[in-house]
Amino acid sequence: MKINKIFIIWVLFLLILTFLSVFIFLNLKVVKTDNFKNFFDDTINRIGKPKNLVVESDEVIPNNFINFGSDAALISKSKFMILSPSLQKLLEINHNFRFPVVKNSDFKALIFDADGKDYIVTTKSKILNKNSVENKIITGKISDRENLVLITESDEYCCEMRVLTINGKDIYKYCFAQMYVTDAAINDSGDKVAICGLKSEEGETKSVIQVFDFKHEKPIFSKEFANNIFSFIEFFDDNNFMSIGDNFAINAKNLGENIQEFNYNGKILCLYSFNKKSGAALSFSSTNDERNQYVIIFNKNGKHTNKIETEKRLKSIALYNNKVLAVSESQIFILKPNRKISHQKKVPLSSQKALLASRLKAYILGKGEVLTKKI
Repeated sequence: MKINKIFIIWVLFLLILTFLSVFIFLNLKVVKTDNFKNFFDDTINRIGKPKNLVVESDEVIPNNFINFGSDAALISKSKFMILSPSLQKLLEINHNFRFPVVKNSDFKALIFDADGKDYIVTTKSKILNKNSVENKIITGKISDRENLVLITESDEYCCEMRVLTINGKDIYKYCFAQMYVTDAAINDSGDKVAICGLKSEEGETKSVIQVFDFKHEKPIFSKEFANNIFSFIEFFDDNNFMSIGDNFAINAKNLGENIQEFNYNGKILCLYSFNKKSGAALSFSSTNDERNQYVIIFNKNGKHTNKIETEKRLKSIALYNNKVLAVSESQIFILKPNRKISHQKKVPLSSQKALLASRLKAYILGKGEVLTKKI
């Protein structure tokens, strides 16, 4: 039977068109933003990189060991590294920061010295910029677009907020005269910032949540809270955000117009993990030794969907694609809503934190090393 060449060409064309349509649907954020070139460069960067079983590192603070998509980012006292699920070193940067911190969006990482003035912006394959500011950095975050936010000390005020382009150009500045900012967040679009902080008024300490856009000199939303100290704030992959304190957490919709509170009712908050695509997981204990922890999972709307008893003292929890990976003593395991522990595996006793790299593989942070394990 003779095959029509035109028919074959049309079939190939339809297959290519289908592939491109599926790729665009699954990677809308890549296509919609200015990150396509970075995405392409990062993909090419993986080719030919050697795979490893264990990667040695200086000691890493667990908070500086984070998911970077399906990869992991970590910063030690001398180096910043991005590792693939096969422990390929996708990027390695030496630094001399005294108190290094890493924060990331889906496509970029912000590395800064929490006791200094210098910061670095990278993708998974290259440095985009090395820069500095006039005052010491307190904290910072980066968006998927061109903007980042830094909270710095100030000579005349309690602290100040600066929104910058990746190239270091000022976009927005706000000085806090009576408030100390404890954390800040910038949304994916890079056009909104949310902060949490503390202020003292007539001898009473209050927590404050504020939201800024860059069209107004003052915050577009501000709310005070008593009997709580917020230490974490982050946007979901929309303009809703969550802030976590020592006595309760809040979920804010519509840039703060609708706020839901979740009170801990005297329980001790031990650990938390935030995932901007799915929600947050918080673990609690009734005792100061943090034993017999239970984990509560919240969706992006602030509704708590599951409570999982563990009867263990957990070292870390990680929410990723609606799964919770936990570390306890010398074990890692998945927590399931039916209160059962699954995929339990032994890990080195020194293991401090674990992250999910995929449905079947976890990154393990040990003392001076990173390894992966199937789960």
